[in-house]
Amino acid sequence: MRKHLPPYARLAARLRGLIEEQHLPPGSWLGTEVKFAEENGVSRMTARRAVQSLLNEGLVERRAGRGVFVRDERGTARTVRFIAGNLLWAPAVRVAHAVQEGAAAEGLDVSVFDGRGDLDVVVTAILELPTSGAAGAIVMSQHDSAFDSALKALAEAEFPFVVVDQTLADLPGASVSSDNRAGGRLAAEALLAAGHRRLAFLGDLAADTTAERAQGVADACAAALVPPPVVFNIPGQRFANWEPVIRERIAEMLRMRPRPTALACSCDAVALHAIRAFSDAGLAVPRDVSVTGFDDDPIAEWSSPALTTVRQDFSEMGRRALAALAAELGKATGKTSDHPDGDDLHIAVPVALVERASIASPRRRRPAALAVFSRELHCDR
Repeated sequence: MRKHLPPYARLAARLRGLIEEQHLPPGSWLGTEVKFAEENGVSRMTARRAVQSLLNEGLVERRAGRGVFVRDERGTARTVRFIAGNLLWAPAVRVAHAVQEGAAAEGLDVSVFDGRGDLDVVVTAILELPTSGAAGAIVMSQHDSAFDSALKALAEAEFPFVVVDQTLADLPGASVSSDNRAGGRLAAEALLAAGHRRLAFLGDLAADTTAERAQGVADACAAALVPPPVVFNIPGQRFANWEPVIRERIAEMLRMRPRPTALACSCDAVALHAIRAFSDAGLAVPRDVSVTGFDDDPIAEWSSPALTTVRQDFSEMGRRALAALAAELGKATGKTSDHPDGDDLHIAVPVALVERASIASPRRRRPAALAVFSRELHCDR
């Protein structure tokens, strides 16, 4: 049966046997990747994949500038990498903290990488993971085709990873995100309960999480038998200045007849930009238009008015991602996992509506004839 295995798997199996039978004791040097390939008569790619299999199992480790060594079980824990696009984004920090807090119990160390808002840097870091010495990775989504391509390459290299804040519909691998569709539905239901019947949605629809929130708003409108929401897209704004394009979309909304009386936004930052745009147009929130956000960032509570929003539990997302990765690493070593999440392709974390002051009943507009009569009556006085 073994002869039907691919070359890298046969090589990994032979080395695994030597390690387990103590012919290669803990601390033994296997050499650099080039030397390893030459001594075993295989290509460098075959050698790399064999070493990666043993790295994933925790049997060997890379030491910077020295090569590959048989791992000493009494030594340091296996390292996993946490990759964030930008740690100035508070949710990414909360996910990272949760991963770090739970890692020790899983026998893992966490190395944190910050892309500082540069997508190319993040993609490069992902592509380098199979040769980094890390046993696995937890990656914050960038919602970009180049990012997705890097994940596909990672899967082809059989490197264990979990993506946070994205649903991997067309890609292999585990992912964790909020139940975004349910969150969009909660926001819309709050607006509908206040009496609004013409809703709009504003967000970057290139992100699958945003598209799911928009679909949740549409679900609520359909259930209430009201017109579907008017959807305004803000494309190409990842880590960029959203304000100019948001102002354009708000201007489009205000030109509509009849115009929507309530706006559900894809995140709290978008909602706050929208509130400022409404204010500059002479409209007050919630007197003239109601607004909801998504995330429950600290700014949501301290904005004026305080923002009704959907709370995402980013700490729980981090815990679930770590559990899923630990389960995947457990499979690689043949160990039984205590984490059933590892068997799921996608894990949806529940969300909750946080009601504040940015929703009110829509203002009833008086018929034009009544308005003229009222003005004339006021002048007669």
